[in-house]
Amino acid sequence: MNMKITLNKLIGLSAGILLLTGLTSCIKNKGFANETDFSGLQDHVILLNAGLGNVGAANIAFPTDTTTSAVTADLASANPPPSSVTVTIAVDPAQVTAFNASHGTSYVLLPDSAFTLAATKLTIPAGQQFATTNVSFYKAKLDPTVSYMLPISIKDGGGKTLSTNENTIYYNVIGNAIAGVYKWDFTRWGNPNQTGSPDITFVGHTTSFVADNPNQIEVASGYYIGPRYVLSFVNTGGVLSNFKVIMNPDDVATMAAAGVVITAGPTITKADPIAGEYIFEYKTLTRYVIDRYYK
Repeated sequence: MNMKITLNKLIGLSAGILLLTGLTSCIKNKGFANETDFSGLQDHVILLNAGLGNVGAANIAFPTDTTTSAVTADLASANPPPSSVTVTIAVDPAQVTAFNASHGTSYVLLPDSAFTLAATKLTIPAGQQFATTNVSFYKAKLDPTVSYMLPISIKDGGGKTLSTNENTIYYNVIGNAIAGVYKWDFTRWGNPNQTGSPDITFVGHTTSFVADNPNQIEVASGYYIGPRYVLSFVNTGGVLSNFKVIMNPDDVATMAAAGVVITAGPTITKADPIAGEYIFEYKTLTRYVIDRYYK
């Protein structure tokens, strides 16, 4: 038997046993080791990585300007189907309203220009248990300060039962009030005491404040490996306050392993969300660094 089909069959069976509701009868053990009677399992179709428990996994972080994700329909059944099963999916705007109402969030529906869903009908071939299409997301079409959601739901299971909780993938993009593109100046001294003239500078480069969540961004420094500042804040009805900055711990560890140790900072010299200007400083055993970001 083809191993790929075997593994997906197991995935489907596991999903049917552990995640789905609506089974028509109890599953019985035949009394032999590793033998379970699945004859009472009613066929279900689900979307992999669907459900409210997978909202985090469905986050689109945009490592590149265009990000593509697989949308896979899975048939949870005791045996591969003898004939093909066509599952119809679609964008489901009502799920945005429902999600916001139950979670106190303010997602807006991802605009049509910001994504492409390759197909809305997924045909699971006879003898198999899954079918896949792709959805692509376009960063340039989005406002980085806005949180977006794109729920994709099963609209028709091709005659198979739907689960109660695995029908919708909640693709989401986190917005942040200060996320977006900034101009960037960098200054470095060849000593930790900031004496004499800087030995490296640049002015007017561009970079981005990338959202980790609605109240935290990361942005690279210009020094060495580009360690990332992690800037957090409190947003009270649109008024931003209590800015705090640290260095990304993974970057700090990477630098330290190479003998580049941050000895002080980072500190915030300026954090002005109205003007859109932020200045951070830190020093190492041998350098002093200032990064300025501004609109």
